[in-house]
Amino acid sequence: MGTTLLFLAPIMLVIFYFILKAPESVSYDEFRASGGNQYVKLEDGWTNYELSGEGPAAHTVVLIHGGTIPLGIWEAQMEPLRNAGFRILRYDQYGRGFSDRPVSSVHSRELFVRQLKNLLDALSITEPVTLVGPSFGGAISVSFAARYPERVRSLVLVSPALNILASDSPLVFPVKLLRIPFAGELAYALFIRSKMISRGRSMVPGGRGSPCDETFVAQFRCIGTQRSLFSMFRSDAYGDYRELTRGAGREVDSILLMRGREDREITEKMIDETRSDLPGAKYMEIEKSGHNPGTDAAERFNAMLVEFIAGQ
Repeated sequence: MGTTLLFLAPIMLVIFYFILKAPESVSYDEFRASGGNQYVKLEDGWTNYELSGEGPAAHTVVLIHGGTIPLGIWEAQMEPLRNAGFRILRYDQYGRGFSDRPVSSVHSRELFVRQLKNLLDALSITEPVTLVGPSFGGAISVSFAARYPERVRSLVLVSPALNILASDSPLVFPVKLLRIPFAGELAYALFIRSKMISRGRSMVPGGRGSPCDETFVAQFRCIGTQRSLFSMFRSDAYGDYRELTRGAGREVDSILLMRGREDREITEKMIDETRSDLPGAKYMEIEKSGHNPGTDAAERFNAMLVEFIAGQ
């Protein structure tokens, strides 16, 4: 029996390796050359971005996407924000979309805050900006605001994921599972990856077959995506942001907190905690909307967003 196990072990490891790696078949250089918007080489790698509106504007709005869907998630917001006269910056965070998959860096909150600062510096955006962050993007927004309050004019947090692991969110189990060595990799290969893709495709603007959907699915074929996701889920990127949230609340005067009433991922209890950490924030709940009101309730979401930003 022992001899059989010793014989089978390396075979199983090889099979396991190919199960994990098979979906990733395109190098990052090839992937970057196949699409994207504009690119800039930053301290930790290439960043794909789109800057709409040249020169000074009354408001510069930075759109920070969530955990897995890249910058195309903002498609329904672009025209209303442009029509309002705002300058708009949206970009792919490292490990997602067409941005780099840094090999030498832990995908921590520090990396993502540094990416945003480096991008603003590279584009010579020195005036205070409005940060709009849904879900994980909200966590990076409060982190940036707490560290660089002089560069933030206002915050819009949409169902922010500020303390997932200590919450009653259904995301707790998969995130904790992904953090377990070996078991996390196996679970990812067997079912989490497919569920992650299915979840994302249900939220992209334009539905299946749209440009955002195509990029979202294609990113999982880029070598390094899985490594980046594991690094992000296992680092402090999915940790406790409540102290940083309080810090941002003390430093930033204008904050709008939003939630789709039917959001099952960021629960009422989680929002209540965030409201207690941000007592000065304005709160708006969107009826008949879930985790991504920017897509499933775009008209109402856009009207609220534009009104809030214009009023600053």
